[in-house]
Amino acid sequence: MRNGFKVVDTDCHQLESLSVWSDYIDPAFKDKTPSYELVGDKKYLSIEGEPVQPPATEGKYPMHAPEFMQAIYKGMERFNTAREAKWSPESRIQDMDEQGVDVQIIYPTVGGQLLGREFNDPELLLALCRAYNDWSREFCSHDPKRLRWAAMLPLQATDLAIEEAKRAAAGGAVAFYIRPNPILGRNLYHQDNWPLWKTIEQLGLPISLHDSGSPRIPSFGDRMDSHTTGHILGHPFEAMAAMAGLIWFGVPETFPKLRFIHVEADAGWVPFWLQRMEQHWEFSGAAEHSLMKKSPTEYFKQNFFVAARGDEPTLKAALELVGDDYFLFNTDYPHPDGTFPWGIEKLINQPLEQEQIRKIFWDNPAKAFGLGV
Repeated sequence: MRNGFKVVDTDCHQLESLSVWSDYIDPAFKDKTPSYELVGDKKYLSIEGEPVQPPATEGKYPMHAPEFMQAIYKGMERFNTAREAKWSPESRIQDMDEQGVDVQIIYPTVGGQLLGREFNDPELLLALCRAYNDWSREFCSHDPKRLRWAAMLPLQATDLAIEEAKRAAAGGAVAFYIRPNPILGRNLYHQDNWPLWKTIEQLGLPISLHDSGSPRIPSFGDRMDSHTTGHILGHPFEAMAAMAGLIWFGVPETFPKLRFIHVEADAGWVPFWLQRMEQHWEFSGAAEHSLMKKSPTEYFKQNFFVAARGDEPTLKAALELVGDDYFLFNTDYPHPDGTFPWGIEKLINQPLEQEQIRKIFWDNPAKAFGLGV
C-alpha cells in the first residue's frame, strides 16, 4: 500500500535465464531449447537454428552499440539489489514492499521475444510456453497472492493454444500473454482464433496484449531505422491496430465477456483512437462490418482496459474524455526503460481526484484481472 492506496502493477516482467527452458521443458525437446550461437563474429540467442533477432537487423537496429548499452546498464542500476539476488522472488517482494506495491502481474521477457517469430515446429513452441509457464508458476508460488503470473500461449497454433490455456488456468494463471502483432498472416481478429477466444471467455480470464522486441513477425517499428524509433512506434501502434481490428471484425460482439488488456503501450492515445473509430462509425456504420451492432466506444467500454504510466501528462484528459473505469497502472518492472519506482509517486501526484487514483491503482485492475477485493 502506498499513501493509503492499494497498488496493482499490471505490467511487470520476469528476467528468464536460459535454464528456465533447459530445466523445465518436456524432455523430448531438451536438445531444442534456446541457446546462444555464433553468427559471424557475434553471439545471438537462437532457436530452431536461427537467431531470434535477425542478424540483418543489427545494422538497422544497433542494440549492441556502446551508447545504447550504456543507457541499458545505467537504467538497470536501480535494480542492483534484485540483480545481485539473481532476480529471486524474495528480492522482488522486497522491492514491492519498499514502494508499496501490493500485486504484480508478471509477463516474460525472453519468452516475449520467442513469440516474435513463427516456428517451424508448433509442438516446440508449445513446449517452450509450457516450460516458461511451469517455471513462472513455481516462481510466483513464493507469494501467490502478490505475484500473479500471466501464461504464454502459442497463438501460432490455435488448437495448442487452447490446450495450454486450459492447463494454465487450472494451474493458477491470472491472464494470458499474447503479442498484438499478426502471425502467419493472421490478425488477432482472424476467425481461426475464435475457438481460442471462446475458450478464454469461458475460462473467465483476460488477455494481456503486450508487444515485445526482436520481431520476425510484422511490426510497425520495422519502417524505422533504429531500435529507439522502432520501439516508439511498435508498442502503441500495435495496440491501436489490434484494438481496432478486434472491435470492427466482431470479436467483442461475439464474445461480450472477453477482456482485453493493453499494457506497456501508454494510454494517452485512447481518446483519439475512439474518436477516429467513431468518425468512421458515423460515416459508414457497419457497411463493411456486419458483425458490429454497437458503436466502437461501446465495445471499448464493454471489453477493454488500457494501462498507463504514472507520468503521462495526457492521463487526466484521457479520463475526462473516456471515463475513469478503463485505465490501469503499470511500470514495466524491472526493465530499464520503465518507470519503477518513480512512476508510482508520479501517479499519486497527478491532478486527479483521489477516487480516480484509487480506481487506476486497484479497483480497475482488480476487475480486469479478477483479483477480488
